[in-house]
Amino acid sequence: MKTSTELEALLARFVEHHVVHGESLPVDVLCAGRPDLAPALHVLVERYLLVNTMFDADPADADGPTAGVSHDELPAFDGFQTIERIGAGGMGVVYKLRDLTLDRLVAAKVIRPDRRSTSRIDTFLREARALALFSDRRIVQIHDARLHADPPVLIMEYVEGFELGRLAPSLDFAHRARILVEICEAVHHAHTLGLQHRDLKPSNIMVDAQLRPRILDFGLSAADASSGHLAGTPPYTAPEQLDPSRPIDARSDVHALGVILYELLCGRTPAGQPPTLPVEIAPAVPEPLQAIALTAMEQDPERRYQSALDMAEDLRRYLDGRRVLGRPSAYATTLGARVEPHVSEIREWARLKLVHPHEAERLQSAYASLSAPEDDWIVEGRVLTFAQVALYLGAFLLIAGSLFYFVAARWYETVHGVARPFLVLALPFIGLNAAAHLLSRREHKAVAVAFYLSAIALLPLFLLIFFHEAQWFVAADGAPGQLFNRAISNRQLQLTTLLACAWSGWLALRTRTAALSTTFAVLLLLLAIAVAADFGLREALDDDRWDLVAFRFVPLMLVYGALGWAAERLSRRWLSRPLYLGAAATFAIVLELLALNGQALRHLGGFSLTPWQSAAVSDATLLDTVAAMTLNGAVFYWAAALLATRGTALMRPAAQLLFTIAPFALIHPLGYLVRTAEYSPRFDWFYAGCALVIMLLSERRQRKSFYYAGLVNLGAALFYIASHREWFERPAWAIALIVVGLATLATGFLLDRARSSGRG
Repeated sequence: MKTSTELEALLARFVEHHVVHGESLPVDVLCAGRPDLAPALHVLVERYLLVNTMFDADPADADGPTAGVSHDELPAFDGFQTIERIGAGGMGVVYKLRDLTLDRLVAAKVIRPDRRSTSRIDTFLREARALALFSDRRIVQIHDARLHADPPVLIMEYVEGFELGRLAPSLDFAHRARILVEICEAVHHAHTLGLQHRDLKPSNIMVDAQLRPRILDFGLSAADASSGHLAGTPPYTAPEQLDPSRPIDARSDVHALGVILYELLCGRTPAGQPPTLPVEIAPAVPEPLQAIALTAMEQDPERRYQSALDMAEDLRRYLDGRRVLGRPSAYATTLGARVEPHVSEIREWARLKLVHPHEAERLQSAYASLSAPEDDWIVEGRVLTFAQVALYLGAFLLIAGSLFYFVAARWYETVHGVARPFLVLALPFIGLNAAAHLLSRREHKAVAVAFYLSAIALLPLFLLIFFHEAQWFVAADGAPGQLFNRAISNRQLQLTTLLACAWSGWLALRTRTAALSTTFAVLLLLLAIAVAADFGLREALDDDRWDLVAFRFVPLMLVYGALGWAAERLSRRWLSRPLYLGAAATFAIVLELLALNGQALRHLGGFSLTPWQSAAVSDATLLDTVAAMTLNGAVFYWAAALLATRGTALMRPAAQLLFTIAPFALIHPLGYLVRTAEYSPRFDWFYAGCALVIMLLSERRQRKSFYYAGLVNLGAALFYIASHREWFERPAWAIALIVVGLATLATGFLLDRARSSGRG
């Protein structure tokens, strides 16, 4: 893939130099840094020169005669007076004539002598028939076709005006856009008749005195997707026109329209991939027009406007002052190419110790956010709009209403039968998915994602009501192990979450969005809970065996990690990040559940702190629980550090989650212990001291989460100290805190002075 991109860039350099300077750059010079690409580039250059000679040669420069006459000797046509020669192309020469019968000016296109083979005559005939199909004022009309005359000639409407490329620089951008709207609509008209132009370029478009465009030269027009390759004018041809293995369709003309708009905006055709942004060449170029041009020029036909009419509609949005829909991949590609050197610089700064590790991490995270898609959802998107606010508020209200309806239908038995739930839940599910599919195809991806998210919530709720009303998979009275008793059977819960999980997973792969990937990860958790219900989850909860509950979620943690790793290997970045975060969150939940009731230490080899616990303490496992919770904090920090240093870039959000949890997990157990008030009140002060230590460690580790954890727990410690000693009614306690606060502020001031003096 990379080699193909490099070849395209080298060919673009050759074409640009050839067009601008009229000379060929040596291939070995172009491939000085990559001699292995020279043979392939030779082939591409030869093809380009062949096409350029066949379709752009001026017959005035040919060795043979031009239509059998010299420039000084104009050809004669029966019934017409030849006035002057007005142009030439690869197929023939164009003359201005006067129709002696109707006394009107016409144009005559004469096929060149060196092009009068049977295939060329057929091409000439195809153009005549193509033009004869049109009754569109924006496409030149054909009056007569004399294919058996000598020379063969097409008599066409004469257009008084200028070539588009020559006139455009004198027009403002709005006029250029209006002209291109007309061109796009005319090209779409041709497409509806089954014809593609395949050689659109400014020199084939005339503009009259009223700024009305007229499209010329349908000599290469066709509809066969498997033919017509390696024809046309290179700067305007789509990639698939240069590859005989790829089909050609109407989107090839859309690509040419994009190149024409690009040239109208900045005065030259694009070169290289990604192309230079027009605004970099001409700063006055309006960004919406730039976006439209680059979207039409996408290398992948699927990413272009899917019709010339779609492009015309986006141009009308610009003219009406509305937001255009085009969002070219060139923006992300160009941004990524320009961000990478900055990220490399940050890595170098960190290596040279010019910045602290936490600063380098924060800077890299900021740059990473630039790669977030703008059409995903609020959590991941780079921008926040009123449209997003309304979309996700609507989704939230829809989900809330659906849940309330489910509660009314199942818990309070106020809804009976399937018809009403179908209208309230299933019908909106079908409608939202259909609308989202249509919106996604029309490039309204952000709206489609919100619709899909709303629809996913409706599916399991409707199925649960349907299964109950149809008496499918209902658990028998008194059936053991049912998570929700008889209200919802385990099998009903498993089937509904499985279907919702599969649907959201397919949508995540189809839309490539973090929103639906996150939904898939959440539904995977619900599916795991439903499956765990068949393996004693209800009994473990009833018996407060939190360690057994934790073991039920270990497989989910492994599934999250394995799927995240597989998605990353397959370059599914939008899917791997939510899965890695799910694995980290499940890891934390499992360890915290194991710590409850002091079971973690027992599972580590039967170790227990109970012998060191006071007999007066009512909870026999209190010390074991506190010790396990504290150990968890250290494990979270170690796992986070391992992911940050040894993991991939997509694992860093998971590492950041564990880094955030770790300090709270370290100190929370002491708060848990102090809250019971079953130990000496001196533990209150120990708790406050540990909170202060955690705060001081924030400077050492440069982790703000440590500071926040210490601050929150210090506040809790001060509350417990006052509560256990009944100091709330004593002003001296408040005054003491104020004095200590003032002293701490003074200490901060002195430390700042000392730091400033050290710098001086």
